[in-house]
Amino acid sequence: MGNDSYILVMNGGSSSLKFAMFKGDDNDCVGRGSITEIGKKAKFSCKGKLFDEKSPALPDVNLCASPGGAAQTLLEWLTSFLPKDSLRAVGHRVLNGRDIKTSQLIRPHLLAYLKSLIPLAPLHQPFNIEVIDKIFAMMPDVPQVACFDTAFHTTIPMSHRRYAIPRMWEEKGVLRYGFHGLSYEYIAGKLKEVSPRAYKGRTVIAHLGNGSSLCALEGGKSVDTTMGLTVLEGLVMGTRPGNLDAGVLLYFMREAKLNESQIERMLYHDCGLLGVSGISSNMAELLASQEQSAREAVDLFCLRAIREIGAFIGVLNGIDALVFAGGIGEHAVPVREQICASLSWLGLALDDHKNAAVDGNKEVLISTPQSPVEVWVIPTNEEANIANHTREVMEEHHGTWPITHD
Repeated sequence: MGNDSYILVMNGGSSSLKFAMFKGDDNDCVGRGSITEIGKKAKFSCKGKLFDEKSPALPDVNLCASPGGAAQTLLEWLTSFLPKDSLRAVGHRVLNGRDIKTSQLIRPHLLAYLKSLIPLAPLHQPFNIEVIDKIFAMMPDVPQVACFDTAFHTTIPMSHRRYAIPRMWEEKGVLRYGFHGLSYEYIAGKLKEVSPRAYKGRTVIAHLGNGSSLCALEGGKSVDTTMGLTVLEGLVMGTRPGNLDAGVLLYFMREAKLNESQIERMLYHDCGLLGVSGISSNMAELLASQEQSAREAVDLFCLRAIREIGAFIGVLNGIDALVFAGGIGEHAVPVREQICASLSWLGLALDDHKNAAVDGNKEVLISTPQSPVEVWVIPTNEEANIANHTREVMEEHHGTWPITHD
């Protein structure tokens, strides 16, 4: 790639489209932004030196009714001020690739396979694919690369991926896939740089945010994670419940007469921190609140994380490092403090000053020198990871892009 070429990274959801621009062979992001509230009164935002230098008029996104429509508006806007043919490739976060282990150039056969996986991720996969389809329609000669959120977890043993349900469903793909893999892969790479000992040993990464999960690493590879078939399993999240007795869903159906769409809506949008607090899904707001329900929501969030970290310590037969990442993990000082206080039986000890001084922009060791368990805060960067994978795939194919041929 030349210095005047760009990689566009895209993450399409049901009501939002996030994007980031990377220039040449640099790993520095030159701009990022999003289109949110798609289908309602959509909003556009962007920041970064690319947009500061070009000073383009912002696009009108009010009429964006779908992620594909948002992608079209974004591409039309970008190509209005970028040099001709400077957009060399588009890298996508794709939620589920099932057992695909590496990022892939998107060709027709792969796209057909990803569409076949929609039943495993009906609330995410269709929108990833819709954006891909729209770009092919607009720019058929621009290569697109799929980067899978499940790929990093393909090293998890089958015994950890299996549900205790009739095996016929396992054969149909009902397994624990795990997500946040692009984030975990990035964090593992940074951990290798800052603490080779921890990377080679046993580490638990806590990706805490509106979506939260844990990953158990051994020798830098994923051996277990808290999310499963969907992003609902595991920890308490912003609006999702995490682990839930399946009998609760039967109760909702039988006693409350809720249908599938009503239950789905509740599980994805009305539970978690928002459901318990009745105030907000935003951890910063809950930490600032004096309401008892806010405190209860924070306590439950931390308790579930502590419980699952303990489980992973058992899976790993010990722990050498605990890493915090994600919006909450990187910024919520009291949450890190509360979780680590309950792990003091390990000898784990925080440096209170370092914990309070974390700025969320760089890797920081926040445990004391005497602590046998290192505690790190490592900001994640999924977009940079996707850009790197996209660049690697381009190099692998030596600049040839048989988009329309298998």
